[in-house]
Amino acid sequence: MKILVTGSRGGIASAFVKTAASVGHEIIALERGDFERLEEVSSAWQNLDGVVFTNGVCPIKPITKLRDEEFAETMRINVTLFLRVMREIVAKKAYSSNGMKAVAISSVSAREGWAGGAAYCASKGALSALARALDEELKTRKIRVVALEPRYVNTPMFQNGAKKMGVKEDAAMGAENFALEIMKELGSGNSQF
Repeated sequence: MKILVTGSRGGIASAFVKTAASVGHEIIALERGDFERLEEVSSAWQNLDGVVFTNGVCPIKPITKLRDEEFAETMRINVTLFLRVMREIVAKKAYSSNGMKAVAISSVSAREGWAGGAAYCASKGALSALARALDEELKTRKIRVVALEPRYVNTPMFQNGAKKMGVKEDAAMGAENFALEIMKELGSGNSQF
């Protein structure tokens, strides 16, 4: 499979890239800086079988300290960038003729709130809703879109926020285990579409 992975330096993406490459999948990495020149970067995309969107930020602040700019930036990184990637793929017909599966990494926070998590929870709720809407819109093109909503995945972002969230670090699943779940979601090919 040819898989586009965003944020490939992050904890989940790094584990996924390692796992997918170890079984022979071709990985195309899209880093945060590439979004500034997305139209140029995307011109090289073709015959994609999968997309794994892992970009995310998690400001943990009470609403009295959460600035509008921080909220907007969280929505931009966690939601809007996924929309931009999918729009480029569809507009350029960069997906395989057999179809494509896009997996957006959301969070259980899409459905469960926690103190200090207003921006993150809102963005993950929006990302999950966006995935459902895109799945409905793009299924006639054989493009399926899903949001995975793990509870906790042990990444540097989780470790930085766990104490503020009141969560023990051992409550999180390993990034390698979650990478295997992403692989299962992508499937071994596009025949299930």
